[in-house]
Amino acid sequence: MLTPISRNFSGAVVALETVAIVLTLGLLAFAPLGAYAPLGIAAAFSAVIAGGLVYALLGSVASPSAGPTSATALILAGLVAQLVRDARFDLHSAHGLAMLLAMVASSVMLMGLFQILMSLAGLGRLARFVPQPVLAGFMNGVALLILFSQIPILLGLPALTRLTDLTSLPQAQPLALLVGLATAGTVWLVHWKWSRASSSLLGMTVGCILFVVLLAAFPGLHLGDVVGPLPQGLVRPDALQPLADSDTWTLLRDHGKAVILTAAVLAVIGSLESLLVALATDQYAHFQHDPGRELRALGAANMVSGLCGGLPLVISNARCVLLLRKDACGRGPALASVIAFVVIYAVGGPWLAMLPKVVLAGIMVTIAVALSDRWTRQLMRQWLSGERSPDLRHSLVVVALVCLVTVLFGFVAAVGMGSLLAMLIFISAMNRSLIRGRFSALERPSRRIYGPLQASLLQVARQRVVLIELEGALFFGSAERLTTEATALAPDCRCLVLDLSLVSMIDASGAMLLQQLSSQLEHRGVSLLLAGVSADNIRGKRLRIFGCFPANLPGGGRADWWPDADRAIEAAEQMLLTEAGVDATQTVVPLADTSLMRRLGAQQLERVKERMEVRHLGTGEALFRQGDPGDRLYVLTQGSISIIGGNGSVRQRFVSFSPGVMMGEMSMLDGAGRSADAIADCEAVVWSLTREAYEALVLDDPLLGERLTRNIAIHLAERLRGPR
Repeated sequence: MLTPISRNFSGAVVALETVAIVLTLGLLAFAPLGAYAPLGIAAAFSAVIAGGLVYALLGSVASPSAGPTSATALILAGLVAQLVRDARFDLHSAHGLAMLLAMVASSVMLMGLFQILMSLAGLGRLARFVPQPVLAGFMNGVALLILFSQIPILLGLPALTRLTDLTSLPQAQPLALLVGLATAGTVWLVHWKWSRASSSLLGMTVGCILFVVLLAAFPGLHLGDVVGPLPQGLVRPDALQPLADSDTWTLLRDHGKAVILTAAVLAVIGSLESLLVALATDQYAHFQHDPGRELRALGAANMVSGLCGGLPLVISNARCVLLLRKDACGRGPALASVIAFVVIYAVGGPWLAMLPKVVLAGIMVTIAVALSDRWTRQLMRQWLSGERSPDLRHSLVVVALVCLVTVLFGFVAAVGMGSLLAMLIFISAMNRSLIRGRFSALERPSRRIYGPLQASLLQVARQRVVLIELEGALFFGSAERLTTEATALAPDCRCLVLDLSLVSMIDASGAMLLQQLSSQLEHRGVSLLLAGVSADNIRGKRLRIFGCFPANLPGGGRADWWPDADRAIEAAEQMLLTEAGVDATQTVVPLADTSLMRRLGAQQLERVKERMEVRHLGTGEALFRQGDPGDRLYVLTQGSISIIGGNGSVRQRFVSFSPGVMMGEMSMLDGAGRSADAIADCEAVVWSLTREAYEALVLDDPLLGERLTRNIAIHLAERLRGPR
């Protein structure tokens, strides 16, 4: 267990280990300035000192360390490149250079303001919902842009401001490439063999040594430039002071849109990257951060960084990981890192000025490779191994498209394209996932057990009832899928049941779709029944809010709304029976035609009837209750009986019986108690046969007993075989 002093010392060591990254990102951000690119190093140190101090004090993650990253540095470089092309920002003039730096600083400060506004609007968590293919494509594009920007430096040539400049470069220096690759190779080797060692620092050391050795061995050899003199002095919040000039409004008119768009992109990308790092940090340190507070802390840090002329700040993944590996959590190590950066910049300025750019480019190559998306590489391995699923193909297409837009058209276009693709992916996913299942009533009959006549009629007619189960959101993006499913109904379809029990949300478009679908199906002679909808549940209320499905029953309900799919399918079955001239609940079935009495002779029927008792039930009256002795079976000749289980307000229908069928036979045979309640749905007539009477019949007339036992067995087999 580390002591507080050793933990803080670890923070200072981590600052030293990551200083190479800070240097390279500073040069990357201001690379379009050419000879003035070292100003980016000063901006990077201003960010980790001034902004880093604010974030260390306000951040809530386990290791509140912030710094510039590859993506944000490259986004800022795009703004710098645009401003450089304006002749009014004369780099050889102190005033022109100061104005350019002030415009860049204002974008960083606006980024911080946008992050604070995002936090106050509760948008912090939204960054987590960017589709993975969009994020992967963006990060791969950033990695490629970093590699492209380092190519001339690795060849000992001037830095690029545009990719097209690759065609007009002077002669390359192979030995410069050797230095850069040796630096990158050392970083990779150290990270592979000794993961806890400072790979960037050791790589920079090896690269510098090789650079010096080659210059000594080959006098006059050109391996590229060194960093050069760095601006010195205290970090002060005066970066925006040049904007007080009278020419500012003209410049803002011409470049204000670019400054604001860059700030917005930085806010989105920086917030997303930070929250992803924060989540990973939470898992590592068994901690939980507050996304809203984190965005506000980052926003404040970026506003301070912008005021001091610093680069954009993001939660530093490199420093957080190193600190956590050293068990150096908390504000102390983060503050120690800030102090260490102050010392490095104040004391090590002359040494930093002597660093070869090709060495820093080698480190930047390793950062770019590490930045490339691992998930994309996994998808590519699956594709090369022979997998050709549509989902894999779609993911790779989206990744490639966003990556291409990032490289060719910049970050603003990439974020716009990513947002559009995110919306399309979301709508497509919702459209695909809306339909949970599609069945005929033959596959999913209701829980009502019908008499022989009704059952034989429904055996074929149930194919004319279609059940579609929906799941997820019913909104404008999923309307097409449901319309397509409804259009594909067979010509002889009589009823469509839509089960909305698992629908989480209905918007105005979804409500209107159901209303229009009901009217369209009615013209085709198809009844639309909605399951999982009632006047007092959320789905029924949503439909009413949008002016759809006016009430046509007392209490605000509707005849085509049902509490669940089972009841809705039963209603559809009743429609089929009614059209066939049969009413399953009002029909009176003679005792002789019931399932218990099938194939009995007249004398056998009379002997059984003599031993049975008849009972008349009113609506809602109980035939038996849960726990009652199972001492008899029942035969229903009129009305309807439902078996209902559950306690309190949660009651569930297990099965309903129609005239002509028997019930309770299992409890009579095994002697177990009743497992649920039997309630009359309407006025009913029930005949009962006790166990004693049944056993007496078996003893007195074995042939009759065998026939009764066989009828009970056939009835049970028909119920188990289903559908009924």
